[in-house]
Amino acid sequence: MRAARRVGVLVAGLALVAGCGTSPTTETADVGSTTTATTSTTVDAPSTTEQPVPSTTTAPATVPPSTIPPTTASPTTARPPSTAGRSVFVLGDSALLGASETVPAALPGWHVVFDAVGSRRLPQAIEVLRARRSEIGAVAVIQQGNNHLESEGSFGAQIDEAMRVLDGVDRVVWLTVAEKWPSRVEINSQIRAAAGRWPQIVVAEWAPLIAAHPEYAEDMLHLSAAGRIAIAELIAGAVTG
Repeated sequence: MRAARRVGVLVAGLALVAGCGTSPTTETADVGSTTTATTSTTVDAPSTTEQPVPSTTTAPATVPPSTIPPTTASPTTARPPSTAGRSVFVLGDSALLGASETVPAALPGWHVVFDAVGSRRLPQAIEVLRARRSEIGAVAVIQQGNNHLESEGSFGAQIDEAMRVLDGVDRVVWLTVAEKWPSRVEINSQIRAAAGRWPQIVVAEWAPLIAAHPEYAEDMLHLSAAGRIAIAELIAGAVTG
């Protein structure tokens, strides 16, 4: 009788185990993520608008090869740049921004500070010159005029204001601009006229170069690879010539 009871208990135990033996299940959620990448190619931020990342570039020892014929800046009475402190401050808008590497490369042995920002106008550039005057040595290069607004007054008067800020600089190179619009012809006339008032100005003639070589910039403003080399060679010739 006792043996029968033990058998019954054993059978009941086995049945209970069989009833609890199901496996648990696990759910996982695959959560996607969206990433936005922001790239800044602007160098040397001005103190006002469109804050780019500042950078100071020292020219490498070699100049990239070029098949572009050399260009000549207009005659000048500006003093030769000092050989003791070979420093050049280059300021421009988006039309010069693409040459942030080729300009230093075209000036081996020079310390190049490059400050270019899209949509910059000369009144904004003058504020940059004031803020960074202590960084400007023997030579300054200015490329402005593409974004000029007539409502801001005479471009010639703005040039004079910039030159007063640059008092004491041996040589100030002003690039003429692409004559994409009739108003830019007048801008270039004002640049050339300013050279008669300020003997330290050297006019670097970009306007005829870009007119003769549309491949330098498809929109006459923003540089192609060939255009970056060409404008760098033009600037280097005006700085050292």
